[in-house]
Amino acid sequence: MASRARHLDADANSGRSTSPATLLGIGSVLVFMTFMRDSLAPLGWVVFAPFLVFICARGTLRRHLALFATLVVAFVATVSKMNSWEIPWGPVPFFAAPLAVSYFVALSVAGLVHRRVGVRWGVYTFASAATALGWIQYTFTPGSSWGVLAHTQLDNLQLVQLAALTGVGGVTFLVALGSGLAAAMWTYGARSVRGDLAVFLVALAGALVYGELRLSTPAPGPLVRVGEVVSPVTHREFFTAFENIDTLRPLDDELFARSEHAAELGAEVVVWPEIATLVPVEGERSLTERGRAFAEERGVLLLMAYAAVESMQPFHYMNKYRLYLPDGTLADEYIKRHPVPVDPETPGTRHARVVVLDGVGYTGAICYDYGFPAIARDNARDGGDIALIPSSDWRGIDPGHGRMALMNAVAVGLPMVRPVRAATSIATDQYGRLLAALGADNVGDGVLIAAVPAQRVPTLYARTGEVLPIVALLFCALAVGVAVRRGSREWRERSRGRIPPVLDPR
Repeated sequence: MASRARHLDADANSGRSTSPATLLGIGSVLVFMTFMRDSLAPLGWVVFAPFLVFICARGTLRRHLALFATLVVAFVATVSKMNSWEIPWGPVPFFAAPLAVSYFVALSVAGLVHRRVGVRWGVYTFASAATALGWIQYTFTPGSSWGVLAHTQLDNLQLVQLAALTGVGGVTFLVALGSGLAAAMWTYGARSVRGDLAVFLVALAGALVYGELRLSTPAPGPLVRVGEVVSPVTHREFFTAFENIDTLRPLDDELFARSEHAAELGAEVVVWPEIATLVPVEGERSLTERGRAFAEERGVLLLMAYAAVESMQPFHYMNKYRLYLPDGTLADEYIKRHPVPVDPETPGTRHARVVVLDGVGYTGAICYDYGFPAIARDNARDGGDIALIPSSDWRGIDPGHGRMALMNAVAVGLPMVRPVRAATSIATDQYGRLLAALGADNVGDGVLIAAVPAQRVPTLYARTGEVLPIVALLFCALAVGVAVRRGSREWRERSRGRIPPVLDPR
């Protein structure tokens, strides 16, 4: 036992020989290279290891302040990668700061548990805290699921299938576990967590095999020919409309011309992107009547997404879509439920209606809505077979934002049609496999046609919801309780002049 303790001490001294400044510097670089665009997905599995080594060594106030300041700077720099000419830099700190706070809390809690209870508890506490805090963010705040660790792996379609069992939380837990184990091995050597490392590798292999099996399954359901229409209203015209909304009226003709072309190419369903055009409230009836007549004349299901401007000074609008049946009947009017926090919109309050046509249930949401897993779950539980998600992105978040929506669609087993302004429009099947795509630089005739299998695949997550994050939160509470109790006991021992035994870090 004594020799094993000496071996662990030697490993710990070796791991802790890295200077605090170096650990914070490495961690900052990893955050910048892991999140948002131009990222390296493999780094997501170890991104927080340097920070964990740093904060688990000592829990002083100075270390906590240094960690928090480093995270703020790192996430401001990282979120700045979203910036482009279409979007001003000003909102960046408002999106970066909550991420810095969330990960600071997860790291601090894991550090406390590690120092008081042991390294293995610390490993699982960090994974649980990252999962629970991500759930809190996308369930109780307007921050959506931006920045959760699951989204560092959006290109790994096999791993994305895990969301069908656990939602985003399961993927986050598995990825976060990688950082905890890497930090433990850095500090104490692989022997300290060899059993946990084996469990992690088995779980990862199982997730990938499960994903491969799902992806080998043919997509069920009748094929529906969908036309995604790219709006001629780019961000440049959108900003011009702030000064004079009438500048968009000639572009409405082009929007309907593209819709006409989609119908000529055989589209049974025509879908516009988010805010394909803007109209003053008094001009809304004229636009929607034109859409109704188009759906009836061409015999198509038309989803026309637009903004009804309620005020020019200050600029304020209602972001909505209307769904017209082939006979011209208005089947649904949906208002975006989760506006981006900086957008001057009136939020909606109700679910999108499931509109059944020829045995297929059409449902949907608008852009940012699909960063909230609960919206996709609503679509599935309400009986939808295909999700129509009109969206508006920009180069700074393309194609990542679309893949975030894709993960939530896979989680509930829905095929997804996502026409996008100024970024990549996609259509995917129930497993997230790409059916068709049109990049921002390849608008061409402004129409994307895809044959979409329109039938939802039942998933465990759609039935059970956010069970894993709640369990993770309960584990965090337990771990903190054990740590506080252990700390109180040690304090009592020290106050009596007795020194408690050194904890086995395993």
